[in-house]
Amino acid sequence: MSVRLDGRAQSNIEYTLPRRADVAWLAANGYTKSRLPIRWERLQPMLHDTAANTATSTALGNPGNFHEGYASYITGVLDAHAAAGIKCIIDVHNSCRYDDFVFQADGSVIGLAKFTNPVFHPYTDDSRQVRTRIFALAAGATLTRANYSDFMSRIAARWKAHPGFGGYGLMNEPFNMPRPGQVVESIDGRGQDLTIWPAFARAAVDAIRGIDPVNPIYVGGNDRSSAWTLGTHNPGFPLPGVNIIYEVRAYLDAFNNGDGLDFDLEAARNSSAGVGTVPINLDTGVDRLRPAVDWAKAHGGSKLALTETGMPLDDPRWEEAFKRLVDYAGRNGVEIYSWGGGNHWTYRNKGIHHMPGWHQNKTLEPAMSGPMKWSAARSQATIFDDGPGWAGGGGDGSVTITVYARGNLGAPVTLNVSSSNGGILSKTALVIPAGPNGQDTFTFTPGRNRVATLTYTGDGPNVPPPRKVFSLSDPVAYAATSVTDAAMAIMAKYSACKWELADGHTDYMLGVPAADGQVVRAISDSGYGSSPGNAMEMVNWTNAESSSMGTMVPPVMRTGGGRKRSDHSAANTHGFWCRKTVPSAGVQPKPRNRVLYEVNDPHFAIAAVSVPGSANSGIVFQASNANAAVISELAFVNSRPQAKWIDSASTTVVLTGTSPLVANTPAVFSMVSTGTAQQLRINAQISGRTAATFATSPSPNDQMLLGWGFLNGQPRAGFGGSIYSTITGRGAPSADEMAVLERYLALKIGITI
Repeated sequence: MSVRLDGRAQSNIEYTLPRRADVAWLAANGYTKSRLPIRWERLQPMLHDTAANTATSTALGNPGNFHEGYASYITGVLDAHAAAGIKCIIDVHNSCRYDDFVFQADGSVIGLAKFTNPVFHPYTDDSRQVRTRIFALAAGATLTRANYSDFMSRIAARWKAHPGFGGYGLMNEPFNMPRPGQVVESIDGRGQDLTIWPAFARAAVDAIRGIDPVNPIYVGGNDRSSAWTLGTHNPGFPLPGVNIIYEVRAYLDAFNNGDGLDFDLEAARNSSAGVGTVPINLDTGVDRLRPAVDWAKAHGGSKLALTETGMPLDDPRWEEAFKRLVDYAGRNGVEIYSWGGGNHWTYRNKGIHHMPGWHQNKTLEPAMSGPMKWSAARSQATIFDDGPGWAGGGGDGSVTITVYARGNLGAPVTLNVSSSNGGILSKTALVIPAGPNGQDTFTFTPGRNRVATLTYTGDGPNVPPPRKVFSLSDPVAYAATSVTDAAMAIMAKYSACKWELADGHTDYMLGVPAADGQVVRAISDSGYGSSPGNAMEMVNWTNAESSSMGTMVPPVMRTGGGRKRSDHSAANTHGFWCRKTVPSAGVQPKPRNRVLYEVNDPHFAIAAVSVPGSANSGIVFQASNANAAVISELAFVNSRPQAKWIDSASTTVVLTGTSPLVANTPAVFSMVSTGTAQQLRINAQISGRTAATFATSPSPNDQMLLGWGFLNGQPRAGFGGSIYSTITGRGAPSADEMAVLERYLALKIGITI
């Protein structure tokens, strides 16, 4: 769908603007400049020479004028950069194209409509009234150098003096330009006129320099700015002018687009774009960038910027290849910009991204950042640990724990680990090596029927929190000794997540514990659902910094009786989100960062909540696919607890309690599915049951949410109450095990069940 057909393009749904906290985190981690992609047609809804009638101008603004709502977004991002003391490039992300309406001879647009909300763009539902223009030099061109120069001149006049402005990204990835004498896109670039883009780029440079003589101008090249074609496919380069930086692309996969995420699958293609008919290897990125470096040296030391690159997750070979690439770039004075920063729901499940998470109540730096810090000789890292907590009940099991750094260590870090209750440690001294994302592992074998706490001490910048390991022969019976330890043992047995609002923090970017009345944006998994490379954080990334961002608001912390809860009662409160990757054949068959279960798997969820009235309806917990309607869900309907399952075959199971919860009285309710039978439980009592078998889904779960839902690309309303704690995991606990878990949450909220 053309961006012009959907005039709404809502912030936090179709896109999300970086928050001040996002930018401040970048600055705190040594990043000095970022790149903000924008859409030309959204900033300038009509080209300057459009012959529009009065009605069209009333809807779209005068020809050439900027859309003030969209412009305010850009200014806000620049303001955030200025406040953090860093810079931002405005990157025109249009690939030499412009999505436009079809204007009739009288200057009208058939079906043109306007929303009352000024942030939304006018639109038409008639797809025949939308077209895409492309740069051309031939007679009849509908997107000319004059159009482009006018646009870039207005950007320069508007933002050149902004303290957060870092330069002009002239045009992202020109490709498939028209053939000589033509004004339409060439097919696969065959016979394209390679002089078109350099001519337009020169016109834009001249226009900018007439207004702004100093700020940097970033110029990409034909063929999607591939590094190896910079000097061969751009006649007229280098362009005359000062402070011009040539931007290029270099990824690590076979096709150089960042979409290939499995190293072995990419190597098996026996093709490496820009290199030849050879498998990718650890030097593929360097081999792709080298021709651009050589060209820059041969042309008077022209400046280069690698403005899109990335490191796929889940394989140490990708990290080594990325290290070699960024090291080569750094040694040759090439600026480096990773792809996939900021925060938005469509990117949190990508196999390449540069978005921080939240784990063990600390910001979890993205893995890609480690090699980038290493290349820049910036020593800064945070240390975590992950691993199972259930050693089995037979007394002869063990667990393997990984202790790892995210970021870059300038020197090795030594940690000591000890057990509170005996057992055998494979090592008591751990060494995290210097460099990016280092790690060490150990095994622990507890004694029979034990609860052991592993504690770290050491000389590092931080240490992971204490970790419990269980070898209880009967966790249910152990509840007579400690309900808490019995419940944690059961969670460990099922590798279940636990999100307690007692752990709620103000942000997942350098956040602090949320006090009464403060927003809550981050909850760590304090159970056992997380594993190395797959932290099960719950975060809220929505940008609510101005009314133009929409009406979404994050939850607020409330305290009372020594207990913390997230308050979701404000209108349009969006809760917390854990977004993960799904397997993709031929791309990434077995990603590590996965949701715990699918709707057809045995699974369970338990929530300690309260509702403020008798008519609360909406979602408490949801495990689902963001772009489908496959769900496992805890919700309320008129304050009556409900469990719901929908599989890919549209099999639907709904179990609803007979009575509403008492207003403002905490309760625990649960759902259990064995895969062939389902239960709804309220305060440890079965309230409904049925038997259904769910189909295997072609749209696997890629998310879990608290306090709201998200299906088919759109948010679903939360229940408007308060959440104290939630547990979820894969498997089918026994009735006695469920009762222990429910008792544990009941104790947390001060009730007895």
